[in-house]
Amino acid sequence: MLKFIKHHEFYLSIFILFFSAVWMIVFLGSYNWFIVLPLGISWVGLICLFDFFERKYFAHSIIPDTIPRKRKVLIITTVSLLFCVLLDGFGVFVARLWYYPFFPLKVYLLIAPFAFGAYTLLLFILYEFIRDLVTHHRKINFAQSLGGRFYTTIMSSELTLGIIGYFLTIIYALKFLTDSHLSPFIITQKGEVPFSGFYILTLVLISTFFIFEFICFKQNKQTLTHDILSGNFWPIIFILIANTLAIVIIEFANTPFQVWSFANWPYDHIRLLNVPVAALLLWPLQFYAFLSMLRALFPSKEVVW
Repeated sequence: MLKFIKHHEFYLSIFILFFSAVWMIVFLGSYNWFIVLPLGISWVGLICLFDFFERKYFAHSIIPDTIPRKRKVLIITTVSLLFCVLLDGFGVFVARLWYYPFFPLKVYLLIAPFAFGAYTLLLFILYEFIRDLVTHHRKINFAQSLGGRFYTTIMSSELTLGIIGYFLTIIYALKFLTDSHLSPFIITQKGEVPFSGFYILTLVLISTFFIFEFICFKQNKQTLTHDILSGNFWPIIFILIANTLAIVIIEFANTPFQVWSFANWPYDHIRLLNVPVAALLLWPLQFYAFLSMLRALFPSKEVVW
């Protein structure tokens, strides 16, 4: 099976994307949870497409045909589930920043793990593709070492801020989830929130990034903080480019279908293709949090930043 996918990955990706697009257009306006599944399936097509280019031009692949790649995919899958539980747990159930009009809670819980895996794997492969594409055509001057005491102080501060951030968000989450008037488990319609959830989700993503950056620091792995402090801003550039591409193929692709819909964002009326501008500004934080989690669990030789 893996051999077949490897040899026909490009054509498989085109077939999946074509099928998903035709299906969604044919049933436009008459959706239910089953009808909208091909939008998520299209992410698998995009994964295959970018993995094909990665393998063809840079000799990298996520197809688990070797033991190291199997371990890599297992780590990515594990981190994906943890990350998306945080993302949707706070974004949907606590902050009520988006909801799923076609997915009752029971159906959502059955499908979500597969969607989470495809979503975050797509984010990873987009970042890896952009990083490899740029470094292949341009020589990158990597970060220089920093003074031990200064760097240690910064990383310890990040851990402290991360713990404080989680403490505050958990307090808010417990108060929200135990308030029977707010119906936190109804995810098919816009929910009421007593406080702008945008700040809660932002705090969760930043806190996650800080905590896992500290874990990487204790493991003597390269951190994004180290790169930034030493003047290497290339990882941020890679993330911003991958982020722009992800917004186009994920968020804007959802615009005609509204498989997920946004609500309760600051300046919610200011939108681009029905996506709140505040949501677009928050998007890059997903990469920072998710990639820092991957870096902490990846072997030291595995390059992320």
